[in-house]
Amino acid sequence: MKKTLIIAVVLGVLLSSTSLSASVYDSQVDDTIRIKTKDNSEMIIIINDLEDIENLDKEINAVVDNLDEIFEQLEISLDGMDSVINISVKNIDDKLIVDIKGIENEVTKDISIDINSDKKPRKLKTLHGFTLMELGMNNYLEKGKFPNDNAEQYSVKPWGSWNVALGGGMRWYFAKPVSIDIAASFSWYNFKYANKSTRVTQTANDVVFSSDTLGADYIKSKTTVPFINLSIMPMVHFGPKNSGVNHKMFRLGAGVYAGYRLGGHVKHEFEIAGTQSVYKNKGDYFLNSYRYGVKAVFGIYDFNIFAAYDLSTLYAENKGHELNPISFGLNFTF
Repeated sequence: MKKTLIIAVVLGVLLSSTSLSASVYDSQVDDTIRIKTKDNSEMIIIINDLEDIENLDKEINAVVDNLDEIFEQLEISLDGMDSVINISVKNIDDKLIVDIKGIENEVTKDISIDINSDKKPRKLKTLHGFTLMELGMNNYLEKGKFPNDNAEQYSVKPWGSWNVALGGGMRWYFAKPVSIDIAASFSWYNFKYANKSTRVTQTANDVVFSSDTLGADYIKSKTTVPFINLSIMPMVHFGPKNSGVNHKMFRLGAGVYAGYRLGGHVKHEFEIAGTQSVYKNKGDYFLNSYRYGVKAVFGIYDFNIFAAYDLSTLYAENKGHELNPISFGLNFTF
């Protein structure tokens, strides 16, 4: 038996009865109102007196205000039934009584559910706070191409060049399927160079990339850039219901972000004659003091796949290569 179909029929009875007209019901001796649906199913409302139709709105509103709870109870009660003979809903003294008659294992079964109807209907929360965690892979584009394509000295390894972000924000559902996220976060760009002997040097006028000539066993070479960020992300939500900050199972969003650099450093690790050495130098290396860009996400449950592209360059104008950072990966909002 399809429980969702039965629940839909119950809802159809409740909602259809609010818009009765002479063309959809017949007055009979037994004071019944018969309504046919598009698929020729028949719904019946039994009343004591046709004058009671004037009071139907109030009774139906009481039921509609408690539909969520009625549906939850129906899902539980109908579980295991093979078929349903009748479902009736009565509103008596601020109490909804749902009587179900069905067949389970070839035996007739009667179930009665009591629900208080004097409470105010539950409203969907429209403003949520959330925690943001993000992990993505970094690279950058130079005039629309990856430096790796030309084996440039400053080419990076996407696997190992991580973008990490931690933060939080507020989500406002200003329309039922549409929300907007406003979030703040701390993030770290880690650009791990594909050539482990790569050295980054700051001169008086620019940044220079070169290859070390010591002949050491090179372990790692990277540049790290931290930012504090602010982002705005409109989103559309769809699919089955979900709990918490994500009202629906699926979401799509596209927005903008901006950030201010908090520092930066380069780090080289190498080994000579069995002795491991680490060189780490903090400095601005003519790194841009700000970043801004565009970002898109696709989410399911609390997980999001994201892609971000900096419209600003990694280095200040005329101080380094025109590199636009790009990252993609997973983030979590909960």
